[in-house]
Amino acid sequence: MAKKIVSFDSKALKLIEGVATMTTASATPETKLHRALELVGSIDPEIEESYASLEEQILAQALENVELAERRLREIQELMGDLPAVLA
Repeated sequence: MAKKIVSFDSKALKLIEGVATMTTASATPETKLHRALELVGSIDPEIEESYASLEEQILAQALENVELAERRLREIQELMGDLPAVLA
C-alpha cells in the first residue's frame, strides 16, 4: 500500500504539542511512545498498514481522531442549533 502524506492543521499540531508537553524531558523515547499511544488510543489497522514507523502511525491516528472529533462537534452544533426552534 502506498504511503499517505500527512498534513497537520493547527488543531492537530496543538494536540501533538500537548503530547510533547505532557511528557517530561527526562522520559525515555520508549516511555514517550507508550504515553502517546495511551493518549491516541488504538491505531486503526489501515493507518498501521500505511505507515512504517510507530511515530508516524501515532501522528496519523491523532490527526484522524481530531478530524473525527471536528465532524462530531459540527453535527452536535447542528443538532443543538435546531433545538431552540423545537422547544419554542
